[in-house]
Amino acid sequence: MAEMPQLLNGYHDNHHRCQLFINPNHENPPQTFRLRTVKTPWSIENRFLKHLEAYGLLHFANIAARRGSFTADPSLLTSLVDRWRPETHTFHFRCGELAPTLKDVSMITSLPIRGVPVVHPRVSPNWPADVSARLRLEMPISDRSGPPRGVPHSWLRINFKILSTHADPETTKRHLFAYLLWLFGVMFPTSHGEVVLPGLIYFAAKIVDEPLPQNPPYSFGSALLSHTYRGLCDATQKTAFTSKAPLLCVSYEFLQLWSWEYLPVGRPQIVEPATPYNYGEGVVTMSTRWILGRKKWSTKIAKNCYPIYHDQFELLNDSLITWNPWTEAHIDMVFGSQHMPVECVRDSAFWMTRCNLLYLWFVEPYNPDRVMRQFGLYQDIPPPVPRCIDEETHK
Repeated sequence: MAEMPQLLNGYHDNHHRCQLFINPNHENPPQTFRLRTVKTPWSIENRFLKHLEAYGLLHFANIAARRGSFTADPSLLTSLVDRWRPETHTFHFRCGELAPTLKDVSMITSLPIRGVPVVHPRVSPNWPADVSARLRLEMPISDRSGPPRGVPHSWLRINFKILSTHADPETTKRHLFAYLLWLFGVMFPTSHGEVVLPGLIYFAAKIVDEPLPQNPPYSFGSALLSHTYRGLCDATQKTAFTSKAPLLCVSYEFLQLWSWEYLPVGRPQIVEPATPYNYGEGVVTMSTRWILGRKKWSTKIAKNCYPIYHDQFELLNDSLITWNPWTEAHIDMVFGSQHMPVECVRDSAFWMTRCNLLYLWFVEPYNPDRVMRQFGLYQDIPPPVPRCIDEETHK
């Protein structure tokens, strides 16, 4: 019988956050991650709808615009980081593995998976001047030494949030460009500050300048998953105790909605469900019920409940996990007699592809064959050996 390959990477394991619980320091207990959430929403201007829908961004834009109906839970997201393994790109529980998949991206966000990877050409060193020229407004001078790390969220929102009803096409394009940069900042938060990375400027400009496509040309869905995987991998290695809590950089909306679908820990109760007749116009997905429904959290689970969530994940058993939340019965419960939007299933042919996910300079292996139960299929035990890449590529 062939020898089983070593699964865990020694460096990752020795520096993983789980060591804080195996060898606890009672004076400095594990910290809850800080989240770089956008505090002030930006409502979608009606004149932007055609572009957002054509590029598959409309539903995610709706999530970002409803900031009051969605509250990020740092305790829940931190507890998930504790279960993540960079070697397999899965959450490890006592009863098996789970992971966000391309299918989850489609069902929750409807972001396109088919298309060109979100990998930019070389960024011009003069990108601040290019942004200023396009927006006809000088970018603010950065407080830190050296060149700016990105376009500030607050500057975009303060100067371009309000679009006059009498605005000419050129002014509308400038505001659309600013809005897209802000939206990308929500989708792809970064440790560099509350800014949009320069590499995303290229895609905002292409969306504004090019004719509306018949099908979304860019794979924003795989980019979101790649960014989420990288953020989770980086977070597992943040173990040093500091006066300022460490930062988690993932798509908070996507990861938390994913957790609510699969896991009971930290999941709110929907006390007043939204019906399909409440959904209104625009693209809706399986996550719409969480966004529009009135939710209630347990009175025992208040703020700063990270230790409680961690213990609940430790005790989680097979029967409490929703291994496949995308069954026909579940879909009927959300959409009733209405059909599921085609945007949720248009890229189903790619859901189980074993590949590397790309986003800017990130390269992240995708291992759906380790979580076959999430696709309603039989899971081999032990699971197949995960696809890996060398550490230099993964950095």
